[in-house]
Amino acid sequence: MARDISVNCEICGTTLPLERAKEVLFERDQNSYHVMDLCPTCLDDVLQRSESVNDTNGMRQQAAALVRMPGNEIPAGASSGAQKGS
Repeated sequence: MARDISVNCEICGTTLPLERAKEVLFERDQNSYHVMDLCPTCLDDVLQRSESVNDTNGMRQQAAALVRMPGNEIPAGASSGAQKGS
């Protein structure tokens, strides 16, 4: 039996099924990232403003986006950062 898991977009607050959300890791520096779940609309906005985007393994989802914003900006509403090893 499948589980129904919902998440909230961490920018706009929209509730959506986990399968429709995208896990995004925002680079802060070489070993520090902010992790956010985004809805498709907020993801599109972030991708348009980003300096670079790469695919990576997610923490909860198999695939995630690794995003570097200008000036290492973290979009408003970002959750606390998750550290990755060096």
